[in-house]
Amino acid sequence: MNSGSPQHVERYRQLVAEYIDSFPEKLGALERAMASGKAGDAAGLAEAREIAHRMHGTAGCYGFRELSAAAAVLDDLLTRMKRGEGIAWDEAEKAAAPVFEIARSAAQSRGA
Repeated sequence: MNSGSPQHVERYRQLVAEYIDSFPEKLGALERAMASGKAGDAAGLAEAREIAHRMHGTAGCYGFRELSAAAAVLDDLLTRMKRGEGIAWDEAEKAAAPVFEIARSAAQSRGA
């Protein structure tokens, strides 16, 4: 699908590249927040959920459907955990694994 002027297409490509370049920082923040949450810090859990939630939305907007879907699963688990629904951290860590794998793969293929 080719819609928009060449300038718009190029700007979109730049935005996608910038988004991919942000993956290492985003993943680091997610990793730290999850570790903090696992250690019992409610703020860490809330931050991890927020990162997963934002990644779910933005990844979809930039065409990373697989990453968006993986982040949605993690977002759901962390939301349920935050509500006290008995979700264990090992479940959240298993759900996070594809998020890390997909994003790291995209960043590596871009050279980030």
